[in-house]
Amino acid sequence: MEEPDFYSTGGFHPVSLGDTFNSGTYKVMRKLGYGQYSTVWLARDSKVQRYVALKILRADCYGGSHDIFEREILSRLSDIAKKSNHGGRNFVLPLLDQFKHEGPNGKHVCLVFEVLGHHLDFQTAKHEDGRLPLKAVRTIVRQLLLGLDFLHRECGILHTGMVMRYQSPPTQNHGANYHRHPDLKPTNILLELETPEETIDKYLTETTPRITTEGGTTKPLREVITTPLISEMRDPHIRIVDFGVALRAPEVTIGAHWDAKVDIWSLGCLIIEFVQGIVPFSGVPSKNGSWTVDDDRLARTIEILGDFPPELLQKGSKTAEFFNTNGSLLRISNLTPTSLDRLINGAERPFLKPNDMSDAEIPIFIDFLQGMLTIDPTRRKSAAELLRHEWLEL
Repeated sequence: MEEPDFYSTGGFHPVSLGDTFNSGTYKVMRKLGYGQYSTVWLARDSKVQRYVALKILRADCYGGSHDIFEREILSRLSDIAKKSNHGGRNFVLPLLDQFKHEGPNGKHVCLVFEVLGHHLDFQTAKHEDGRLPLKAVRTIVRQLLLGLDFLHRECGILHTGMVMRYQSPPTQNHGANYHRHPDLKPTNILLELETPEETIDKYLTETTPRITTEGGTTKPLREVITTPLISEMRDPHIRIVDFGVALRAPEVTIGAHWDAKVDIWSLGCLIIEFVQGIVPFSGVPSKNGSWTVDDDRLARTIEILGDFPPELLQKGSKTAEFFNTNGSLLRISNLTPTSLDRLINGAERPFLKPNDMSDAEIPIFIDFLQGMLTIDPTRRKSAAELLRHEWLEL
């Protein structure tokens, strides 16, 4: 449960089950969750007679210290999606409605979405060693690539964690032409409910509300709508959600110019996480303070993918914080070279080849990953190019 001091001036709006919003249109049924900037609630839309997810932003998300511009990004995305025929529009979450609500902690922007099921981090936790079935991964990746291609080429949106201006059409040579979009991590990719109205009706009938009376007041606790395992779903569909902060591709870490290829890097990392149950290039600071998270992340990147190209280092405004003039890391010198192949087809856990991957598939899969996980962003493939790769057709 979120901290009590989140519910102060400029913070979260206090919500109880049964509360109504937007002149009685939305009635709160259950709590679905919360994050750094919002709480999310299962609500019933009395006008359309459907269940929705009601996201209530902190009061200071607009006009305060945390301006996040999520409403503007989502509105533009939804406007473009309505006019587009791009298949990727079906894998981003459309904004159904928006309004403002005045409360004791300020004025809150409220956003309304479809109700979705489990995020993929929840799904990986239900599978052995955190590995998803390869067939499901292939389906997810195809949908993610379609969604990214739609966001990149038609919307000019990417996930840098900074809000940038939009130009139409967006150029490909600098991040200043893009809005942000969600960091591609398992918790930001949710499964659609196959029969949402029936599923939610059943859940509400069979499950009593989770509440706490801690502190002498009754407060709702987060709940998760029942969702089948992805391995048991006939035709799983995902949605990219939660427009927030990004993982750092190598060029972002060293302060070089970035473009849509930062998303391709994140996707490559995500695929390894789904297939092997490990997070590649995750940094850990040293206990004695001799190196930082970024230092360790760069070291792991070099161990697996090789040295940074000198021309890329020359473009980084922060290169001198991490590298010496010879292109070696300043604070970590003992590197152990390995490879993508050893991450996927290693000799011991957690790097053993997935049981459902044939030996013949390994080089094809490695080639697919290499199109995304390349230090030089100019050598990474676009989402459209990756969609034509042989691995997706196996």
